[in-house]
Amino acid sequence: MFNEVQKEIQEKDAEDEVINRTSDLRKLSENIDKATTAVINAKLSLESSIRQTQREEGVLGAAVNAISDKVDTIDKHIGQVMEDAPTKLKVTVTVCDADWQKMQELHTQWMEQEKQMLADQYKQQEMLWQKQSHRLTDIVRNNEGIWLSQSLFYIVCSLSLLSFITIVLEIAFYVYFHWI
Repeated sequence: MFNEVQKEIQEKDAEDEVINRTSDLRKLSENIDKATTAVINAKLSLESSIRQTQREEGVLGAAVNAISDKVDTIDKHIGQVMEDAPTKLKVTVTVCDADWQKMQELHTQWMEQEKQMLADQYKQQEMLWQKQSHRLTDIVRNNEGIWLSQSLFYIVCSLSLLSFITIVLEIAFYVYFHWI
């Protein structure tokens, strides 16, 4: 009998367990249904977003093409203007008296600066020439170096050239008469 009671208790526990599992399974089924509904709604929302994006992409592409065509047209017009500019473009400039006076003053100032710079450079060169002149004067005064007059230079050069030609001719005659 103890065994029978024990069997009944086990059967009852098994039934309770099945009942508990059934309620758990119902809850799981409800959760699965909710998740499935949420996934379907998300999928539909994404598909809607994709279609919206594709429509906007088409509109954007059309706008880009329109802008590109306008830029090309502008580029062609600029090219034409650049070709025609040397012959057809005339520029007229009007300067008020105050601005003209200011430009003249600026030009005068610039010219004065340039003149001053040239005068300073001239003074520097003059000082260098004077130093060089004083050095040469000191050298001549102390009899340093060799100073030949122009006529003496030509006489010495002529004699040297004549001597050189004579030596070359003597060597040539010597070689000719002794070796040949």
